[in-house]
Amino acid sequence: MASPISSLFLHFIFLSLFALATTALAKVPANQTFRFVNQGEFGDRIIEYDASYRVIRNDVYTFLAIPFRLCFYNTTPDAFIFAIRAGFPNDESLMRWVWDANRNDPVRENATLTFGEDGNFVLADADGRVVWQTNTANKGVTGIKLLTNGNLVLFDKNGKFVWQSFDYPTDTLLVGQSVKINGRNKLVCRTSDMDGSDGPYSMILDRNGFIMYLNNSGQLLIYGGWPIKDFGDIVTFDAVPENDNATAYELVLRTTTLQAHQGGSLPGNGRRRLLQVRPIGGGGEKFLNKLNYNATSSFLRLGSDGNLRAYTYYDPVSYLKWEESFAFFSSYFVRECALPSKCGSFGLCDKRMCVACPSPRGLLGWSESCKPPKLAACGKGAKVEYYKIVGVEHFLNPYLDDGEGPMKVEQCRDKCSRDCKCLGFIYKEDTFKCLTAPVLGTLIKNVNTTSVGYIKYTR
Repeated sequence: MASPISSLFLHFIFLSLFALATTALAKVPANQTFRFVNQGEFGDRIIEYDASYRVIRNDVYTFLAIPFRLCFYNTTPDAFIFAIRAGFPNDESLMRWVWDANRNDPVRENATLTFGEDGNFVLADADGRVVWQTNTANKGVTGIKLLTNGNLVLFDKNGKFVWQSFDYPTDTLLVGQSVKINGRNKLVCRTSDMDGSDGPYSMILDRNGFIMYLNNSGQLLIYGGWPIKDFGDIVTFDAVPENDNATAYELVLRTTTLQAHQGGSLPGNGRRRLLQVRPIGGGGEKFLNKLNYNATSSFLRLGSDGNLRAYTYYDPVSYLKWEESFAFFSSYFVRECALPSKCGSFGLCDKRMCVACPSPRGLLGWSESCKPPKLAACGKGAKVEYYKIVGVEHFLNPYLDDGEGPMKVEQCRDKCSRDCKCLGFIYKEDTFKCLTAPVLGTLIKNVNTTSVGYIKYTR
């Protein structure tokens, strides 16, 4: 006679095999499959990035869930991205791109988008090369739908999501969308309006917080965000009614911790001289802004300049209805001069304005042509020199506790001179701290004249 344990084990095996067989047999009905070819006329709406676009639809699917729609778009000829667009019908306001599937690998004319009986959703280029797919073949998918919150989902016969676009954000979070430590844990900016490939700025959720980084030749440099140890496992962008009448909404980042963790922390003491100018909430939410209207049509984006902004649709105005409703670097949150790209590749910023182009000849008038000094090839024996700027800081200062030290200014200078990647340094004459800078960008005017910048150059 079989033991009770053996019977239970056999019963478990039977149920597992039955579940697998049921999943394998579930298919997309033949009349709900489709194959869309990227060809034909372009749309005539005003579209972000000055792009051309084609709406994806056929006799079975319109993929329209106001204000969202599936499209192909391109900013350069014959380089198309499969994406989700946000915009209201018969509205002349700028429509926005809020999700991209293949921005690092655009497809050409006559590329195909296919949803087959096996439940896989596949984007293939004109030559048949698979560029992107959901990898959901034979996983029980029975249908596909674009939801009214902008989430594109593939679901099984019970309505459970097998795959969803909300799990794969690019540079944007829609209301209700998250980044997760155990999943897609970051936003990555575009290179530019014309170039949709991954740019240098990212915002990453890990055990050190939800932090903004500048990628400098593979080295990640912190410049903003929330460097808080164990910030949470999930961060969700949300628009929350302030009261029962929903006459006002708050834009928030909602944090969720699934379990207790122990992890590392950032170097330094967490000083925040460049950060919040007012409290930002608590209790699992980081307050971004309050709006005196319905803010459910909002999205949060890490822009190509590195700034984190929210945009909210406000219908009563006649134009520019997607208004900027939050900016991390702004007059009311974190001062704008702390944004590395504020003054382009180089410049001195004071009170939200680029006021000077530092040079060996002194402070010159700033323009977009202001560049860091050219340096001779490292290791060629060229002698480097430094010119001095009194009363400045680097965007890294508050996050790296002003660097290393105490040390003498001569030691700091030698440290930078020996480092081919060092473009200059900030020296604190009151604390004798030394911060070497692998990138310059925007220097921040500081009323404290004991904070001195030294910019490396060769004659």
